[in-house]
Amino acid sequence: MKVLIGGRELPVQITRKKMKNITLRVSKEGEIRISCPWYAQPSEIMNLIYANEAWILDQQLRRQKENTINTEGTSGSEIYWLGEAKQVSYRQGRQDRFRIDGDMALFTLKEKSDERIEKAFRREANRTILDLAKERRAVWDELICRANGLKEPEITMRYMTSKWGVCYTRKAKITLSTRLIHYPVECMEYVLLHEYTHFLVPNHSSRFYAIVERYMPDYRQRKKLLK
Repeated sequence: MKVLIGGRELPVQITRKKMKNITLRVSKEGEIRISCPWYAQPSEIMNLIYANEAWILDQQLRRQKENTINTEGTSGSEIYWLGEAKQVSYRQGRQDRFRIDGDMALFTLKEKSDERIEKAFRREANRTILDLAKERRAVWDELICRANGLKEPEITMRYMTSKWGVCYTRKAKITLSTRLIHYPVECMEYVLLHEYTHFLVPNHSSRFYAIVERYMPDYRQRKKLLK
């Protein structure tokens, strides 16, 4: 099925299964995806899509912006590094390396491939975010951990698409997402505090956010940047 949205003809992916209602979402790639009961009529699906046309267009713009911001050098001429756009440049060398030099994002590669570009970028991104986190952790080690008799956590990095950070309370471990490298450092600071706060409150209750706000009054603005 195809629909005309915003002056463009777009494909619609429909999945029929055992369910009661029709649901609509926009994928990470900006595609319209419908889940519906086996008996749902095409007219019902179309009515739902057109009733949500403005929302679909907004979601597609969001996905497009996210994809642009989160590029790692395998596509496009720009990379966002700590919230700033950098022009991408490639050259051949003996080792795969990536570095930032002013407004330039420089790749040195034995041979150019998406896999080598991705590995070089993520290696430097992980090192950079981890160094920034180590610089800023002292205050939370003091106010949250030592003040409450808690073990200071190990901080690690991992590429995650669905979460910015994860707190393992029993292991005293925090894992941050590599993708934080694309956003201003204030975002990483918020995620770091967010995960530290989980050592005190395991859920996202009003008490949890009251603690976050006490230590970071502008956390909402920082959180909004990640969206």
